[in-house]
Amino acid sequence: MTAPVAAPVTGPSAACSCGLPASLSPGVSLYEQLFRHHSAVMLLVDAETGCIIEANPAASAFYGYPDGVLCGMTVHAISTLPGDEQARQLADLRAGRLTRFVSRHRLASGEVREIEAHSVPVRLFQRVLLYTIIHDITDRTRAEEALRRSEQHLEMVMDGAGIGSFNWHVVTDEVGCDTRWGEVLGLGRVECAPMMESWRALVHPDDLPGLERSRRRHLSGFSPRYETEYRVRSADGAWRWVQETGRVVERAGDGLPLRVAGIVRDVSARRRAEEDRRRLFSLSPDLMCVGGMDGYLREMNPAWQDVLGWSKEELLDRPWVSLLHPEDRAAAMGEMDLLRERGVITNVENRYLCRDGSWRWISWNSTFVPEQGLIYGVGRDVTAHRRMVEELRASETRLRALAATVPGVVLQWREMPGDRRFTYVSPRSRETLGLDPELLLRDWRALPVHPADRTVWELSLRDAAERRGDWLFEGRLVLPGGEVRWWRGEARPVHADGPDGCADGPGVVYCGIITDTTEHREAQERLRELATTDGLTGLANRRRFLEALEHEVQRHRRYGTPLALVSIDVDRFKRVNDTWGHAVGDAVLRALSAICRAEVRDVDTVGRIGGEEFAVLLPDTAPEEAMAVAERLRVAVQAAPLLTAAGPLSVTLSLGVAASPPCDGADALLREADRALYRAKARGRNRVEQAAEPSGDLSGARETGDAADSLLTIP
Repeated sequence: MTAPVAAPVTGPSAACSCGLPASLSPGVSLYEQLFRHHSAVMLLVDAETGCIIEANPAASAFYGYPDGVLCGMTVHAISTLPGDEQARQLADLRAGRLTRFVSRHRLASGEVREIEAHSVPVRLFQRVLLYTIIHDITDRTRAEEALRRSEQHLEMVMDGAGIGSFNWHVVTDEVGCDTRWGEVLGLGRVECAPMMESWRALVHPDDLPGLERSRRRHLSGFSPRYETEYRVRSADGAWRWVQETGRVVERAGDGLPLRVAGIVRDVSARRRAEEDRRRLFSLSPDLMCVGGMDGYLREMNPAWQDVLGWSKEELLDRPWVSLLHPEDRAAAMGEMDLLRERGVITNVENRYLCRDGSWRWISWNSTFVPEQGLIYGVGRDVTAHRRMVEELRASETRLRALAATVPGVVLQWREMPGDRRFTYVSPRSRETLGLDPELLLRDWRALPVHPADRTVWELSLRDAAERRGDWLFEGRLVLPGGEVRWWRGEARPVHADGPDGCADGPGVVYCGIITDTTEHREAQERLRELATTDGLTGLANRRRFLEALEHEVQRHRRYGTPLALVSIDVDRFKRVNDTWGHAVGDAVLRALSAICRAEVRDVDTVGRIGGEEFAVLLPDTAPEEAMAVAERLRVAVQAAPLLTAAGPLSVTLSLGVAASPPCDGADALLREADRALYRAKARGRNRVEQAAEPSGDLSGARETGDAADSLLTIP
């Protein structure tokens, strides 16, 4: 069991939920005072159930429960032991087999503390209680664990770092050493304690005087410790570098040294690395140097002379700031202050004077070591890079200026797997697209493509990227104000020869332009209208009307939809021209055209076939509906006086209606409608006839009627 959680003591007379009498006995006042006022955590625990009968105030403070809460809890609530182990521990405590144990208890805050418990069973009212005193040993346990780990860590560090230790008894000249000492010296694991004289015999003759001098100075009290590096011959005959550090740890009453403790470690790798660094220092194309805070260089590599042309002697005799360009000196002094503050500065660029009088840009990375008072710097000649950057910047400025003057929006974007991103949008996007370039750079979908064209537009981009080919698209844009404009986009892939399809990343980079083609398309439309529109009436001319007729006939054949054609002729129109002139005749034709457009649908086509001949194409119209339209046209023209320069005139129309089926094509439909028209002329004019009725040869009816009829009414 873990020591029960101490609940605040409510007094020995307090009632408890575990079933004991409120008053333990009349003679427990001394116990009561001890229980209440002792600083140690004390608990009374039912040995059978583990229920906490009483807990003193020290227990409440330790466990963090308010007064009275611990009383009635069980040790299971505060112990971290599993239930079966807790039960066995209670049994051992109850039987007296266990009186002291170490466990872990959980506080009210959830924190777990290491505790040491002393518990003895006592009998009260026919029940066995455990009188338990709890000691918090968390800090002690942690300290012991930290010490143990520290010793292990030290041992691991020394073992891992290959450090051997020794004790040198100066008077007897004997050396006591650990097993690593021999490994460091290259002798293998040495168990015996050699004499110092035999150790000296291993040292390189050139290094022995220096080693002895360091030891003697320290033994004489001139230095607090000694440290030196020397070479020793290992068992295989090779020389290895060793660093030895020692200090007197015991002296006689007269001050003479008795014992020296020290360590040795193999530094051959470091010495070799230093030698490699010296070679790199000499061979590096970068400028390397060591300088003092007084402004003078202490050491520099040969690259200084290669880059700047100054010899080492010339550089050592002058402060380095004298080599700086006058315009860079103030900034360089500020960087030096920053170096002192931060310890490191990187990518600091300034100009240095060459021996031939030219200037070169050097980029520095520097480190300041305060304990040495030295600055270590590495500089790289970036003159060519700076020139290239300036040239690129000037080139970019020129390109941006050109892009700003191009009559369109210059674009660059990257097509990537599953993604697309604009990388450049010229400023002309504001006037052409009504959008800031930054908006398109954030989201390519902001390009205001007309909803009806967007799917085709995206498919065209995807197809071009998959082919790694040119991109071309024409469509509509919806500007922010709602205006619809026509545009043309074209681009070519660049940088698409890298391992992932692009030299500077996966995907394909496209460069292109968007131009506004609205005016061009409108001009084309005007030309088309001029070529297909009757100049006098504004109706479709014969060419355009026949094209529309052929299109509707093909649709009728494909889908079986009904189609009707009305052929129209102005009755006695020749007399209008002969009587009032062609100007009045033209006015009559224009007025008739306006009436015809007003009486038909938008999907219907009204055309002037020639002279006073007109026709109306009625898609999706049954024969009876076509007859109704023709009759409506006849009535509207007859009822409406036509305003001309000669005054209001009234004319009438003869109309012939043909429908599909049964016609075999556009020519047949026109022929049938004309026959119906001639029939209307032959039967008195100002009437509508349908082509389906049988008729004789009426080919000459029109000419005869126009020449002989005189029904034109002149109000």
